[in-house]
Amino acid sequence: MSQPLVRADNPYSIFRLPEALTCWPAVSVMAASFLVAALVFALGGALARVWMGFTVLLALVAIVVGLAGISGAGACLSDLARKRPYRGLVGYFIAGLLCLPKLLGAGLLMMLAALALFLALAVVFFICKIPVLGPLLLVVVVPVAVLAMAALMLALYVASSIVGPALWDGERVMHSLSITWHITRKYPFAAIGKIVGGMLLSAIFASMLFGLITSASFTVGGMFAAVVGMGGGFGGGMGYGMGGFNPMSIMMGSASGHMVGAGVGFSLVFALASAFVFLLPLMVGVLTWCEFSEKVDLDSIRQAADEKLQDMNNKMADLKEKAQVQAAAAAAAAAAATQKAPAARQDAEQAPAATPAGSAAPSTVVATASPAPAAPPAPAAPAAPACPQCHGTVQAGDRFCEHCGHKLV
Repeated sequence: MSQPLVRADNPYSIFRLPEALTCWPAVSVMAASFLVAALVFALGGALARVWMGFTVLLALVAIVVGLAGISGAGACLSDLARKRPYRGLVGYFIAGLLCLPKLLGAGLLMMLAALALFLALAVVFFICKIPVLGPLLLVVVVPVAVLAMAALMLALYVASSIVGPALWDGERVMHSLSITWHITRKYPFAAIGKIVGGMLLSAIFASMLFGLITSASFTVGGMFAAVVGMGGGFGGGMGYGMGGFNPMSIMMGSASGHMVGAGVGFSLVFALASAFVFLLPLMVGVLTWCEFSEKVDLDSIRQAADEKLQDMNNKMADLKEKAQVQAAAAAAAAAAATQKAPAARQDAEQAPAATPAGSAAPSTVVATASPAPAAPPAPAAPAAPACPQCHGTVQAGDRFCEHCGHKLV
């Protein structure tokens, strides 16, 4: 009893890889984008005689068009893996074009992470320049650095295979990076094994396809040279037939009409074959993303990434506000100093102007102010009479003290 290649419990098996070769929307959008990119690049080369800037500008446009076609094909393969309905070719091209800034942003963030590791290693090696302690530290630092670099290269390889399909599936940049980090941390060997196995299968399919196309091209080219009778002019007198014919000589030979037509035909064949080959690694990443994204809690990862991003934005806003307050204070202090300087200069200019013009040297007049007449002192209030013996208070007119009986008068 035969078993199916794709089991029901694993709908994203690596054996679904050949389905990419039969996904005609993905093949069409990639082949069309490659063809348009080639035409734009050729147009830039033709306009090089007018202005060299046209060549550079159109070359950039050709690169963008080609990358948009690859990204659109990846979005189409995501729909294939998820068993969603296909969109149109224009829709896939627009989706791939809109996804390019996200891919660029994710790539820049991964490059920054790699640069941080390089800087850390540079600092550690700089510390190891100490004469006596440095060689001892290198015994430990070198193995750790090698392992860290190997882990970085492996992480970048896995991340580049998962982040792109995550973005094609509709995830944000920070969400895709966070999910990729959780997948590689939780399922490192399973994800790596799936990606490596898929790449090996892709290499086998690619070698078989290009071998078949190359053999067929030599056969067709030999028949062309024998029938048309122009084989002697290809490549400096090559013989007819399969043994002495090289189809590349048609594309690189003279500019006769038959040779140009044959060269364009062979170019289209190899461009189509390249489009098929490019679909295989894209399908590997899509299948890996689809399988392992269902094994992690996407909602919690997204929420945690949003919280970290919000905290970072709040810190940046606080730093920006503090910088604005300090800048405003510095500007106010500078404005106050600027306002005080003309006033002081004006006072200095007005001081000599108040001196009479006829005087040779300004004389200082000291005015002595006469003291103001002193006010007469206020009459003191009469003190209450008291007994000279007991010092008790008595009334005016009393002849004897009412306290001790001393005679007052």
